[in-house]
Formats: sequence, structure tokens, C-alpha cells
Amino acid sequence: SDHALIVGLVEANNHRIEAWLTDNPTDSRRVLLILPRCVRKNCCRPGPGGDLAQSVHCHSCQLGDLARAASHHQVKAFVAFRSHLAYDAARRDRPDLIIATACEDRLFKALSSVPDIPALLSPLTSMDRMCVGANFSMDWFFEMLTLISPEVADCESKSQAGFGT
Repeated sequence: SDHALIVGLVEANNHRIEAWLTDNPTDSRRVLLILPRCVRKNCCRPGPGGDLAQSVHCHSCQLGDLARAASHHQVKAFVAFRSHLAYDAARRDRPDLIIATACEDRLFKALSSVPDIPALLSPLTSMDRMCVGANFSMDWFFEMLTLISPEVADCESKSQAGFGT
């Protein structure tokens, strides 16, 4: 099935990227966190271009938590209002690594649209209906930030790294 194929491709990709990160540790990676617009709740007010930096003081939803974690790790994070804008941002910013979540068909498109930039990808965890009310795994984002920021692993709790505060 398409689902099994996409999940398999994403898992294989993530294992390859995780191995590369483990074999090539550095503190100077430029990382871009990308989320789809369907994770934005009514309380969310991302800045220009979907920038999450101004959401750092929001305590109403997951995007505020992610904005604080991104700020803590000096990682750029944004909500892409269309997938082609996410790919354009990746090509323009040329990060060393992308960490992103999206629906499965967009993950497949991401693998083929920006193949020259390593990307750790995760499917959305749930959705109220197509492109509305989506959720993502904060634990997964925390794990990925731990891979790129060793000091996160030394934190006593996720809240010290900006999650759930």
C-alpha cells in the first residue's frame, strides 16, 4: 500500500540521517524546523512567513512549546502555509538539516523535492479532518533536537529545554 511504502521510505531515510548525525557530531549545524499550516490552532499567531519566534510566549498549544525549544537551541522554526513555500525556504536558507512533520504524501514529496538537504521527517499524529486540526509528536521533535544538540540530553527534564513551559 502507499501508506506502507511512504512509512518505509521515511523510516529508512531517518535511520540514514540519524547515523550520519551520530558519525558527524557538531555544534554548528544550521537547522530548520518546518510544520504544516494544519497544526496551527486559533490561538496561534506566527510572524511573517510563518515564523514561530513570536510564539515563544504562547502557552496555549504545542506551537508555543516548539517555539521555546527552537529558541533554546537557536533553531529557526516556521509554519509553512503551502508545501512549495517550505521547499522554497529550504532551498533559499540552505540549512544543514531539516526537521519536519507533515501528512504522509507531503513527506514523500519532501524526500523528492529537496533531496540534497538531509531531513528528519515524521508523519502527523492525528487530524480532525483533512488539513484541519492536525497534531504532531512533541516527543519526536525533542528526540530529534537531542540528536543535534547534545546539551539537551544532559537536561534533567524536557521543561528545561523549553518543552511544556
